[in-house]
Amino acid sequence: MALSDDLARIAGAASARAAPGEEVAAILVTEYADGERTYLCAFGEGARRTWLALRGDGEPVLSRDRVREAVSVAALCEVAADAAGDGAEPRVARLAYLDELGAKEPSVAAAIREAVAAVDELTREVESHYKLPLSDSD
Repeated sequence: MALSDDLARIAGAASARAAPGEEVAAILVTEYADGERTYLCAFGEGARRTWLALRGDGEPVLSRDRVREAVSVAALCEVAADAAGDGAEPRVARLAYLDELGAKEPSVAAAIREAVAAVDELTREVESHYKLPLSDSD
């Protein structure tokens, strides 16, 4: 399935979980070494933003660790892509992508180091504005 088709399917699943007045504002895709994907969905209502991560089957992710990992990998891949000038096309965030960009572009490592505090802040935002209670166990 093409990424655009996958995103459309997940956008539908996310929209079904939007509160009245909310819209799906963005979806960031993270893929793990085993091929499993997490879709980090941002919902917007004016200046207010909430979050929900969905599994490939459209069901919510309730593991705090899995959500933190998805936020970190997605955010670091965005930082690395910006530093490498890798365009704005939708992409799947993977640790291998970070390695690939880091090997090609020396400025990527510095950009990632500088972004650690911002990634931590985003992670706190996602956790504090998550649509469902998060569990400390998988």
